Amino acid sequence: MSVALIPHGLPVAYISFMRNPATSGASLKGRDRAAPNWRSTIDERAWNEPEPLRVYIVEDSSIARELLADEIERAGAHLIGSSADAGAAIGDVFALQPDLILIDIRLASGSGFDVLKALQIHSLAPAAIKVVLTNYADLEYRNRSARLGADRFFDKSFETAQAHELIDTVAAEGRGRRSPLL
Repeated sequence: MSVALIPHGLPVAYISFMRNPATSGASLKGRDRAAPNWRSTIDERAWNEPEPLRVYIVEDSSIARELLADEIERAGAHLIGSSADAGAAIGDVFALQPDLILIDIRLASGSGFDVLKALQIHSLAPAAIKVVLTNYADLEYRNRSARLGADRFFDKSFETAQAHELIDTVAAEGRGRRSPLL
């Protein structure tokens, strides 16, 4: 028997309690029921519940970042970081390994294409879902985003609701699963 985790002064009382056949392995209310194993109950719940989705935002507009952050929180996901700068975003994504990355094309420094290209070339977040959300939604940008590994592309002006639906759906599925909507 190990008593290493028991505070000083309690080992004698603990050992006496455990050696007593009337209390060892029995509930305090009665001897006919076994004591509940709280640790396994907590472990089973934690094991069965998916971890919250971890999201990173690459966006230069503070208003757009706040709106996306509100949607992420409402969906039950966790915002783990954001950046308005391509270089900082690339480093953060490598370090944080998000499950979902929301990327704007135009940034304060660099572009969303720079972020997508670095992620693709260096395989920095291969399992992450990469979503472009931009006001520059012409066909050329859509195609370039797809070639650089974007899973989805949304026009901020007309498709923000669909982007929010995607966030909700992926967040509901939890971490480690790819949405069939992709």
